[in-house]
Amino acid sequence: MLFEQFDRLLFLAKGGRTVYFGQVGAGSKILIDYFEKTGAPPCPEGENPAEWMLTAIGAAPGSHTDVDWHQAWLDSKERVAVRQELQNLKDEGLKKSESQGEEKKDKSAYTEFAAPFGLQFITVFIRVSQQLWRTPSYIYSKMFLSIIVGLFVGFSFFKADTSQQGLANQLFSVFLVCLNLYKLVQC
Repeated sequence: MLFEQFDRLLFLAKGGRTVYFGQVGAGSKILIDYFEKTGAPPCPEGENPAEWMLTAIGAAPGSHTDVDWHQAWLDSKERVAVRQELQNLKDEGLKKSESQGEEKKDKSAYTEFAAPFGLQFITVFIRVSQQLWRTPSYIYSKMFLSIIVGLFVGFSFFKADTSQQGLANQLFSVFLVCLNLYKLVQC
């Protein structure tokens, strides 16, 4: 049932080679028809189409096929239809951008993110602050952890000598404090 919720399926074989790209159809009928037409054995009644499809192309454990599914896709009329649809979308986009004119082009439409970094930072900071404010026990436990670790490390290495072993102990105490910082930043 989950498999049939997809509008389209991009099915790739080993190495990222396309085996199928298109609609699944009601009851996976479009997909099954494509594979059966191309040389796959018929899909048994009640078989899961996703598992059958993997077996049909030889991707399931213990399965084998003599069909080069990638080449079959390249030679199929379904691929030609997909390429034509993509070309139509590209042409439609070009016509739309030309009709808007050069003066109406929005440079923010070509940026990687929809919002600038400052706005993103403020929004996330407010959300995290609200989350922490709503759970004071979390803040208290982090504060308690910091105090206990600080006291433990402080009393354990209090008045450490300046010998080679004493300096190693002091370096270890810095390591323990850094471990505490690591635990504090985990949410």
